[in-house]
Amino acid sequence: MSTTQQDPQLSDLLTRDDIAVRAAGFGYETGTAVVWEAAEWAGQGNPSTVRQGLTLHAYIDGEDHDRLNIEGPSDLEDPRAQDAVSRMRLGMIATHALRYLGPARQDIEAIGDPQELIAKDSTLRDLFHQRVKEGRHSPQDLALIADVEAKETRLKEARRRYAVLLWRFVAHLYGQGAAAQDIARWASLPRDVIERRIGSVPTAGAAAILGIEAKTWSGYVARGQAPAPDDHIGREPVWHLSAVLHHVTARPGRPGRPPKNS
Repeated sequence: MSTTQQDPQLSDLLTRDDIAVRAAGFGYETGTAVVWEAAEWAGQGNPSTVRQGLTLHAYIDGEDHDRLNIEGPSDLEDPRAQDAVSRMRLGMIATHALRYLGPARQDIEAIGDPQELIAKDSTLRDLFHQRVKEGRHSPQDLALIADVEAKETRLKEARRRYAVLLWRFVAHLYGQGAAAQDIARWASLPRDVIERRIGSVPTAGAAAILGIEAKTWSGYVARGQAPAPDDHIGREPVWHLSAVLHHVTARPGRPGRPPKNS
């Protein structure tokens, strides 16, 4: 699995199979794992009350990610412990994926509104553009316009990158069994936005998930090498996210390359 800041494909993201589950012991702090151990701890608000159970530790690439105390169980076979491990694994998967999505979102916020280079007040900006349109501009005005256009280009690219990563983030978490409300919480987006992304994946979204061009996905669909649309919104074909993910897992070869028709 990759943890660099290069844009990942789905195959680069953390999965349940990448997360070992083992008992505490020498060297357990390394790697990516949920480590469990029998433990005792003081009761909340009352240090004289001793609790007994299991403590779960989560490590991602050797970094301490999370810790959870489960009162009562004495081993990992307890259903409460199994449920806690499952939830902790999903949280680790989301945290790893956010290493890519979070910085992309921060890039957009850091760039801000390019038009604010001209003025923060919209009325003043309108007056500036009107002056330029009428040819009453100075060399300084032209230099400012160049700066704004350069920043707008940067913002457009940052938004494009974030859109691609968001599709992969939602697809990966959904494919790992996360519920829409949990994906929404991790992505800091409204639940209905995530539900729409799950239920209606457009051509651009499917292409982003696979890491291919939109026209390539459309070509696969036209040749029967990818699933037919589940529905249309206006003239736009859309797929349920599960159909796109089934195509990802079912096709042989490297990501983005469908099987050839016999």
